[in-house]
Amino acid sequence: MEILAPAGDFAAARSAVHNGADAIYVGGSILNARRAAKGFSGEELKELCAFCRLRKVKVYVTVNTMTKEEELTDLMRLAKEIAEAGADAAIVSDLGVARVLRAVCPTLPLHASTQMNIHSLSGVQALESLGFTRVVLARELTLAEIAEICKNTSVEIEVFAHGALCMCYSGNCYFSAVVGQKSGNRGLCAQPCRLPYEQNRYPLSLKDLCALEYLDELKKAGVTSLKIEGRLKSPEYVGSVTAAYRKALDGTRPTKEDLERLAHIFSRDGFTQGYLLDHKGPQMFGVKTKTAYEDYKQAVKEVSKTLEESYEPKKRKISFRLFMREDLCKLTVQCEDFKAEIIGDPPAPALKKEVTEEDAIRSLSKLGGTPFELTECTALVRHDLFYPAAAFNALRREAIALVEQHFLPKPHPFFEQIPAIELLQTPPQKPWLEGWFQSVDLLKGAPDPRLKRYWLNLTDLDRLAPFAKDERAGIFLPAMIHKQDLKKTLQRLSELGFRHILCRNLGQIRPILEAGLIPHGDFAFNAANAHALSALQEQGLQDITLSYELTLQQIRRLPKPMPAGIIAYGRLPLMETENCILKNIGGCKNKKDGALTDRTGRTFPIACGYDCGNVLFNATPLFLADRNREWKEANIAFGRLLFTDESPQEITRIIDAYEHGGEPPADYTRGLYYRGVL
Repeated sequence: MEILAPAGDFAAARSAVHNGADAIYVGGSILNARRAAKGFSGEELKELCAFCRLRKVKVYVTVNTMTKEEELTDLMRLAKEIAEAGADAAIVSDLGVARVLRAVCPTLPLHASTQMNIHSLSGVQALESLGFTRVVLARELTLAEIAEICKNTSVEIEVFAHGALCMCYSGNCYFSAVVGQKSGNRGLCAQPCRLPYEQNRYPLSLKDLCALEYLDELKKAGVTSLKIEGRLKSPEYVGSVTAAYRKALDGTRPTKEDLERLAHIFSRDGFTQGYLLDHKGPQMFGVKTKTAYEDYKQAVKEVSKTLEESYEPKKRKISFRLFMREDLCKLTVQCEDFKAEIIGDPPAPALKKEVTEEDAIRSLSKLGGTPFELTECTALVRHDLFYPAAAFNALRREAIALVEQHFLPKPHPFFEQIPAIELLQTPPQKPWLEGWFQSVDLLKGAPDPRLKRYWLNLTDLDRLAPFAKDERAGIFLPAMIHKQDLKKTLQRLSELGFRHILCRNLGQIRPILEAGLIPHGDFAFNAANAHALSALQEQGLQDITLSYELTLQQIRRLPKPMPAGIIAYGRLPLMETENCILKNIGGCKNKKDGALTDRTGRTFPIACGYDCGNVLFNATPLFLADRNREWKEANIAFGRLLFTDESPQEITRIIDAYEHGGEPPADYTRGLYYRGVL
């Protein structure tokens, strides 16, 4: 298995390489999901790729943010930098970005980021059909689920092995964006999950993952790459964690002291393997205390000393063979598959001291500081000749330069032309209204006839039969649903008579189509550019809900290859979680909904979701009905109204307001439609 280490800067990259990483992942100067990390500009990226390639280490560049239409020029510039640097792959979360990269840099391998929330074989297969060579699976999968996926695909599978865990499914967290304009999907997460709630408790802060004791199981499962999280971490952290996994992967069983050392360098009340072992619950949660931060500073100092002593980068094996006579000085160099001859200046007659074979070997063997290890050096030197040490040094340097040139990364071909997009022939005139009901309990009788379509919760499956024959009715899926559950569920929905399914990620589209149902794309696809829309349309979506991290102005300007709409009302979903928040704070009783209160007194409702997961909603509802003209003229097909806790009378009043206009409630938000994200 490959050890894939993070590198936020060159110091961290060097630390990873010198401590056993097989590959590193880094951000460019833009469009990466750790914007607080320094990243690498074009020339820096070239230098880094050269440094790593000479040491047999691969470099993957993250292009894993939700990318807006106006950023396509930036994307092209970054793509060119990646191509010219000869990087080994790009890590991508946006299908629009993938579509552009395949066109402009067709030889660059694409890896699917964990931000895509791929947790099923159907998701992996969809990405394989799009040209991806590797998929980073969602962190919520068990060892058994990982093994099942690996067994049924030829695509490389990468999993997170160490580091921070998000409470929310990756790519599905909007908490930081909605509350503070700092988007996790855009690389600026402010980590509200690490803050206290409910009387100084931390129900959203998971411990760090540590899979050090389960590498054999991951290897048997068929995993290709082990990913260490931490592009914002210090070189000392990167080096020590990489070294620990190198040691374990090379066959040395980790000791209690090894685990304690890792916890000391960084952890949150220790480590967890909860998802891998399918042991969810309160034991997975922890925080980094003030005392622990002081311990961390001391640990960094201690680790720094040992890392400096352990810098032993991987080296390529090289050999020299020298032949020298009166009229010729020839050095043959060989390194792996490369072989070359260098002709140096001819020697001079010896006037005082003749050069010996030992002199030649001693001069040629000085490889300190290079990425090469001398395995053999022979010399055949005729007598009575003189050759200065400076000439031997020049000969050696020329040989090394030739070898380096051979192994340096080769630039990828780059093409300036991006693929064309076929836009909608008939732009939408007046957006229709859709309803979205967290529970059927919100409905008293048939939904309002002014709703062209309405969506019902899969968790209410046993109570949905009365709505099945209504052509307007559809079902919305959770962010994560297991393979067999999804197949059986879709079959049952089809048998009941439902036709429309609102899906959350790429892995759900194909099963919906195979069940003879119609897939519609929800906001969790994070669609924000025309190429993403086009790619999703090609996958079979009938329409798409645009990211609510876009402004109305950006939505208006966005070219649309398929019908696209927005969430126009309601409490925006901020998180969808595998772990039950309510259970962890002791409030889950018979799947009753609840809430979290933050330090400012804001209350965030929590709904029990599929398979004991949760959905955390915003404290205040989005309201745009007093600005109907503005959102309805944003060149969209529909506006969706989210109903989570409204009475039937309130629902009717809200629909009236979105039909004819109305005053906002006392407490409301415009979401991000006017202020946007940073």
